Formats: sequence, structure tokens, C-alpha cells
Amino acid sequence: MQYKTLIFRKNFLWLTLLASVLLTGCVQEEFEAIPPQTGNGVRFTLTVPDVEIPSVSSRTMTGTGAAKKEDEIKTVDILVFDASKTPAVFLEWVGGTGITQDLANDNSTANFSAVLSPTTASTCIVVVANGELDNIASKFKKGETTKAQAMEAMLHTRTSKWTADGSTSGGYTPIPMYGETEVAKITPSMNPITGINMKRMLARIDIRNSALNFTVEEVYLANYNTTGYIAPAWDADGKLKDPAPDDPNLPADGGKKTEEGDAILYSVSGNTPYNGEIYTFEAPAAVDAGGVGQDGASSRKEAVCLIVKGKIGNGKSTFYRVDFTKTGKIGEEVEYLSLKRNYKYIITVTEASGIGYESFREALASYTVMSNLKFRVIHYDREKVKDVVYNGQYMLGVGESEISVTQHQNNGYAINVFTDHPGGWKATVTEGNDWLGFSAGTATVSGVANEDTQLLLRIPYYHNGIIGTTRTATVTLTAGRLTYDIKVTQGVIDPGIIKFVDAYGNELENGLFFPIRNPDGDELPIEPQTVYVMFSVDKIDVQLFGTEELSRIKYPVDGLIPQLYRDSRKSFTERVQAFTVHPNPRLTGDGTSADTPGWWWRWDMFNFYLYDKDGSYLGSTTLPINQGELQFSFRYYPTINNSRTYKVHLGAEQYLQLFVNNNWTIESVEELDVIGDDGTGLIRTDTDNDIIAGRMNADSKMYQESVVDNDNDGKGNDVVNRGYDFRLKLHAGKWKEGKSGTIRITFRNVMHTVADAYFPFYRTLDLQMVSETKSYTTAGAPLFYLYPLRFDNRLLVADNQSKGRRASLADAETICGNIGDGWRLPTASELLLSFAYVSALGGNALGSSEAYGQNIYGWYQNWTGNYWASSYYSEGSPEAYFELEFGGGYPQSGSTTNYFRCVRDNNSGATKYPYLSVASSGVTIVSRDANGGVDPAALFASGEVPDNSSAMNKIAPKFQIENTSSSGKTWEEAKAICEGKGDGWRLPTQRELYLVHSLGGSQFSIDDQGFGSSMNWGGDFQKLAAVHWALTERDGKYWVIGHNRSTDHNRYEFSAWTTVGTVTWPNYRCVRTVTD
Repeated sequence: MQYKTLIFRKNFLWLTLLASVLLTGCVQEEFEAIPPQTGNGVRFTLTVPDVEIPSVSSRTMTGTGAAKKEDEIKTVDILVFDASKTPAVFLEWVGGTGITQDLANDNSTANFSAVLSPTTASTCIVVVANGELDNIASKFKKGETTKAQAMEAMLHTRTSKWTADGSTSGGYTPIPMYGETEVAKITPSMNPITGINMKRMLARIDIRNSALNFTVEEVYLANYNTTGYIAPAWDADGKLKDPAPDDPNLPADGGKKTEEGDAILYSVSGNTPYNGEIYTFEAPAAVDAGGVGQDGASSRKEAVCLIVKGKIGNGKSTFYRVDFTKTGKIGEEVEYLSLKRNYKYIITVTEASGIGYESFREALASYTVMSNLKFRVIHYDREKVKDVVYNGQYMLGVGESEISVTQHQNNGYAINVFTDHPGGWKATVTEGNDWLGFSAGTATVSGVANEDTQLLLRIPYYHNGIIGTTRTATVTLTAGRLTYDIKVTQGVIDPGIIKFVDAYGNELENGLFFPIRNPDGDELPIEPQTVYVMFSVDKIDVQLFGTEELSRIKYPVDGLIPQLYRDSRKSFTERVQAFTVHPNPRLTGDGTSADTPGWWWRWDMFNFYLYDKDGSYLGSTTLPINQGELQFSFRYYPTINNSRTYKVHLGAEQYLQLFVNNNWTIESVEELDVIGDDGTGLIRTDTDNDIIAGRMNADSKMYQESVVDNDNDGKGNDVVNRGYDFRLKLHAGKWKEGKSGTIRITFRNVMHTVADAYFPFYRTLDLQMVSETKSYTTAGAPLFYLYPLRFDNRLLVADNQSKGRRASLADAETICGNIGDGWRLPTASELLLSFAYVSALGGNALGSSEAYGQNIYGWYQNWTGNYWASSYYSEGSPEAYFELEFGGGYPQSGSTTNYFRCVRDNNSGATKYPYLSVASSGVTIVSRDANGGVDPAALFASGEVPDNSSAMNKIAPKFQIENTSSSGKTWEEAKAICEGKGDGWRLPTQRELYLVHSLGGSQFSIDDQGFGSSMNWGGDFQKLAAVHWALTERDGKYWVIGHNRSTDHNRYEFSAWTTVGTVTWPNYRCVRTVTD
């Protein structure tokens, strides 16, 4: 058995680890031979298991014959499935190249290569040989076609004779075969994939004639199927059924041929044996209802059978029907056999007691009549039986001829056995019975004939202190006069701890490493870790190191599960023992300070003492535990449940900023628990993507191009004595409503201390990928949704400014569209409303510092660029798309590149905010009412009276706007007139006027304007024309906003700028806050 390193799923880890130490050979590594290089890509080795029934004179023979073309692999199709999903889904279809196979030298093993796309999660690789899937696999859809659907579609049809050994002049027809394996992931540099056993989709039928004075002249195959599945039986999730069911897996229409003229002729011409010529599709066993005329159906009549044409001595030729039965008879009460894929059926004619039927037709109809032709049927699975002895009448086959195990093998060991001897088989330990026995506890065991049976050995623990010592035993099987010896060897290997494994399946190189404080807060507890100790001895004693001191790790109550002590040992006998370790964080008042040991670093150790079953001491080993100042987290993304899980958005390219004070390498990337996938998974392939196995801080791309630091020393390739921020690009899978999943990133970390010591450990961070939207409402529906994230560049700071990603309008449209599921650029209405409610839609993208104070949900408001809208000025010159700057709100046009955000429609039928309430006295814009609405962060608080400051540039939850405008007044005069009306009338703020224009309350008109073009303002309301005074001041001037004629562009545009308050040309219109 091969020992393989796996990435374990936490919920299955315990049973998997336990099984791994109980199975034979798992306590030491064995290395498979590397297959020869046969082309580019991943290398594969396939095996086609088989054994020939040997001649009587040769007694035993294994392997394949030189002329056996039935084992030849001519073409290979690779189907790759994402096995991390249930059911597994199709990823790609690739052809194998450079196929090599040496049948001439008795070797059916085939080697080839295939160029496969990398994967990041558990992957099922299906290999189909000789299937020629061009017209089938080309219809599979990535991310949609399930493995079960693919297996259902892989049908193969042939109505004519299979000539699979090449002995006829018509050449040969390669037999389709199926095999599969599962790997943790596919990488370009992965080890060769070996040990895939290929299973032929056909049954083989051989003819032997041992009857005296009888000649077999011709054989016909009748009542056969012409269509079958290439794959063996599978369940609803596409997983192969193990063990295979007794009844073959058949398509609804097997294309059965039952007419006399359909029978396939094979010219035997007296040859015996007649091997490797007759092949057929699987078929079910006929149903015998018990006697002539009692079956009441066509099952027996139309059962697959052979019609043998032969003669006794020099007599005339007649026809006999041969059915596939366990007793080798036909007639009233027999037990029929099914014809199974990859099985061999050997028909031996033993006696011709009389002539047969005059015609083929009569013989075919004789299924209920005792035949004059006596015969025996040998049948066995060519995959399970690897070696055979044969005496000309009966056979005895076994799955293994030699067994080698270690001293730790102390459970049952199963060997496949098959015989057709009527008395079955019997096994006895003929050598070494002082230690080797049978699981049944008896001196002998036995098995029945014509069944797939198993010999179960009981192999006890072998106690011997000398490594390399072996003992042997022999198990002798008998079936009548047939005998077969199986040699069993048990050896002593180095005892002790096999490995320490963390909860994610990573083998620990130097123990556990913990942060000395919780990165989310000094007072918060540290996340516990679990280590699985896999050991091969009979007992371990465990004890904590030394005594309590300042530099020793401290534990709360229940901080060690199971509890361990420094002054005594605790014993364990399970082969996999879990230990959960939960250190205390460094806390003020715990006896340590920055000037004492234990403030920056703490350590401890588990001591393991090893014993055999007799209590003899075998040695010891240790598990170090260290606790230091650790930084390892993604900034800015919110955590969920714990400090290792982050909520991250599907859809767009983004940069995850990893803050660390240690060296790191991405060990593996897995996609887990994907729901509602659209075929793009959770990560899209991107040459610039950094969330890939192998990416490390020592890559020049990382420490030279991706470090965010105002004081970057350029030494991020070896992190020691300080922290760095690395920006890792993630191109997430497409956004789809309801789609979610987890990207699990396992890092191998090394803490490099100032004392030049190295402490390797593993950290696993989970990205909870979500398809979420940003709404400016806290209850109730918005008019549209905003994609939550801003768009960035890898280089965050340029020219001493934090600048986001800018793109041409065409590129911005493409980027939004690629998010998936209806995302697009905003219209002018949506962009104006976003500015009005910006505090509810993410706010400012910048925080306290350009490097470390980012807001990944915000808008760039630092005067470095405008935002695109899809709305278009088709009048005037030049034509241009609408743009809006978000620092002050200045509209623009004519740029070549801009910032951009993405939106999508809200197709809900619910009331959407804001909405209009139309009355004869004016229109009220309702941003929030008693049922909900716009986030209060963008609105005036109850009782708040706005003034002209930027801090008060907000929007009233409800405000009424007059039906008509006035003109000819300075800002002060307009303000006084409005306030003089009483009852709360005033000038509107800048954002309130933007909201009016976004909702269509002005004469502003533009192609693809958005919802503002369809809002109903009633018949009494006169839409705003020209620019109007706003209450809001900026730098001693006041905003004027509105529908304005641009002489430069020869058209009316939405315009906004500031001017001195003494001019009289702006219009004004009064508003008032409405309270319930």
C-alpha cells in the first residue's frame, strides 16, 4: 500500500487518520516507479488487469499474451470533474498524447501524458480508453454537467462482431475501458498519476472442448445487446458503486438483437481452445420461474446464449443451445448468470450425449429443454483474480500471491478467492501457524464455488526489538485437487510517532505556533488549535515540560483537552489521539511586562514516551509549542465568526491586503461548499492572480511590486523584526444571486526571529465568498443596487496619492458585465443619486492614511478622477458620456479614462425608496418613512435644522419642493425669502438638489438617463430649468445646480459649480422638511 499525504477535511479527519495507521504499510513510505515521460503535461500510468487460464502443463501463468489486442489502449480521453462539489461537476475534456504500451512483452501497462488545467480543490480524473468521446464530451458544459450526467451520456454502440484480438483479417476493434482516480488538486508540476485500473466495458467468452469424439465447428452469439455504458455502475452523485452490484448497469434501451438473422457467427473449425474472439455487452441474468411453460415472460427465451454447431464423430452437424448458468445446464430449473463487464466466461464442452437440433431456429427455441450437450461455465472478475491454477477441469484463482506487512498489522487482511470447483475452496495455515491465523478463529476456513469470496487473515502484532527482523508463514488453499500457496511476510520497522497533523491535515514540522495576543483585540481569547498525534506503538504517555515560569505558556481552565500535567503522565492507546491546545493571551497583570521574559515570547513542550504492548519502553519524542508576537491577517475585510474567516465578494477583481510579520507561502487553495455555481467557481483563472499554490512573499512580484508601506525597506522577501502589507490579487468567480462558497487558503509560515531562529507553522484563512449587493436602504427596497467594492490597482499609492483603477468607458462596461448576472455601469440618474446618498453607499474610499486607512467600499473623493455613467449626450459637439466627480460633485464630460462603480437593477415589486408623493401644493420626496427607507447616515436627524456648512450637506427624510421657481435674487435674498415663508421652508442643500435632478425633477435630459426619465411629478409641478441656488457653501462660495446651456458643447447639460453669493442670475426654489 502506498502512503500518500492528503489534505484532510476537518469533519472526516479523525476517521481518515485512524484508518491510515491501521492499514498495512501506512507506517512507512513506499515509492511507486515513475512512468517514463511520454509527452507534455501530467504523466499517467494505466493498468489493464488480467490473467489467463493457463494450460494444464504450465500450471500457473500471470499477465497477458503477446497477441492480445483486447488490452491495447489506442486512444485516451480525460474528463476532469470538480470533486469538492456534490455532485461533482465537469471542468474539462482533454485527449491523452504519447501513448506507449508493450503488449509484445507481456505488459499491458500504458503510459501517456495530458495537459490539464490547474485546479485548487479535490479533483476527480476519469480516463476513458478507446471510447472516442468526440460527439459526447463536446456537449458537456463546464460547471453545469454533473458527473452522473456525463456517465449517463457515455454510451457505446456496436451491432457487428467485436474482433478484439486481431487474429482475423478484418483487423480488430479496441474495447472501451473506464478508470478513475481522485487527486487533491491538479498542478503543472504534480507527480505522475499512477495505479489507475482500467475496466473493460465488455464481457469475454471463451470456448473449450474436452468432449471425446465431438467437434465444435461454429459458434453463434445470440440475443445479445448492442449498447452499453462505458462506465461501471454509479450512484446519484456519480460515484462508482463499491462493491459493484450483482445486476449490471444497463441503459433503458440496450438494442437487444433477438432475431435468427442477427446472430453473430464465429468459425471455430474444431479449434480448442477458442479464446479472445467473442465479446459482448453486459446483460442481466435470465429469470427462471420454475419449470416448462411457467416463466410467463421472454426473460429465459431471450437470454444471451451461444448456439454451438458441431458433430459427433463423422456424423452430421446439428445445433445446441448453451445458456450461461451456474450449473452448466439448460432445462426446467437452473440458475442463470448475468454477463458482467470485465468478466471472463469460459464455456467448456464436456460431453455430447446425443445429436442436437436440425436447425439453428430449433436450437434457439430450446431454452426449456434438457440439452444433449453437457458443458461447464467458469466465470471470474478479471480485476479481482490476479493468479490462477487450472487442471483442465476446474480453476482456483487468488487476488494476491504474496503479502508483506509490518509488526503493527493487527487487523483482518482480505484476499480475493474464486473457484468453480463444486466443493468450493478450503484454506489452512501450513507454515507459521504459531502466529498466523484466520479472522474466524478456526484452524481452517472455506468458501463456496462460483462466487466472489474472500479469505480473511488475522495477523497479530509482532514484538521484536530488532528492526529488520521478519517472520513468514504459508497459507495453502485447496479446491479439489487444485492447490495454491500464499506467502505472508511480517517485518519489524522503526516504531514511534508517525506524524503530528493539524486540524486541516498539514503535517507539523516544528510543533504548534500561536499568537501571543488576539489580533482582533488584546482582551479577546486566542483561537485554540488541535493537533492529531498519529502513532504506531501500543501506548504513549504524555507529560508537559518542566515547571511553571514566566516564559512558559499559560493555559486557562480547560485550556488543554485532554488535561495534561507537568508532574505526572497520562496514557493513551488509540492510534490517533487528538490534543486541543488553548493558550492564554498575554494580559496586563499576568506577571509579565515588556522588560521581562514571557512578554514577547512563550514556549512549552509535550513530551511523548513510547511503549509496546508488553510495557517495554521504546523511546521518546517531543512536540514544541511556541507563542509569539504574530501578525497574519487580511485588512479591511470583515471577519465572520472568528479571526480566520473573512467575508469577500464574488464577481470582481480585488486585492486582499495581507498584513504579516513572518514569511509565508500559499500551500494550497481549496474551493469548498459551493452553492449555486454558474460554472466559474469561486476563483477565475487569471495570469495575474495571486491566490494560487506556490505564491510566496519571496516572489519578486510580491516584495517589489505588492508591498504597501510608506517606509518600505525593500526587504519583504525575508520578513524579520517588522511587518509588511502584501496585496494579493483575487479574481473571484462570477457573481450570481444565491451563489456562495468558501475559498480555503492554507499558508506555510515561518517565523524568523531576530535571534535568527526559524519556527515553521501553518495558518489557514477562509474567504467566505458571497454574492451580496450594497443598498442605500436599511429597510425597504432601493431603486438599484451597488456592487459593494471599489476597483483598485496592484500599486495602491502613486504620486503620493491613493488612486483607484481607472478605465475607458468600454473597458469599464466590460468589467462590470464580467461581474455577472446583470451588473452594468450606472445611468446618470443612478450616479447622481449615489452622490446624494454617498454616506449610505460606502462613503469616502480614503481613511486615516493612504497606506493603511483604506475603505474598500468607498468612492474616491480626492479630486483624482471622475466616475463614469452609461448615459450619453448625443446632442452638441463633441458627443460625450456623463461623468461625475465625487469630491465635490462636479459634473464633467470628455475624459478618456475614469473611475467606475457597477450597479444592477432591483426587480422587486416592493415599494422602492426614494419615492414621490404628489400634491397640488408641491411634490414631497420621501427618502424614509415609518416602514423604512434610506440609511439614516445620509439623512438629517429628527429635529436637525440644516445650515450652509458641508457637514450639513445632507437630505431630509421627507422634504417638499415648491411647484415653481423664482429668480433675480442673491443667495442671501433667496435664503431669506424661503425662510420668511415660515413652517420650515428653506433653500435645498446641494445633495437635495442632486436628488431632485436624479429623480427627473428638472429638464435635464440625456440618452439612457435612467429612472429619472420616467418619474411622475404630477401636472402642477414645473420641472427645474436653469441653475438654482443651493443652501450649501464651499470655500466662501455657494453651489448653483441645474439644467444649463453649455456654449462650449452647444447643448444643455446637467451643471453644478460654486459662485459668489452676490450674483442675481441663479433661480431658486424653496423646500421644507416634512415631519409626520
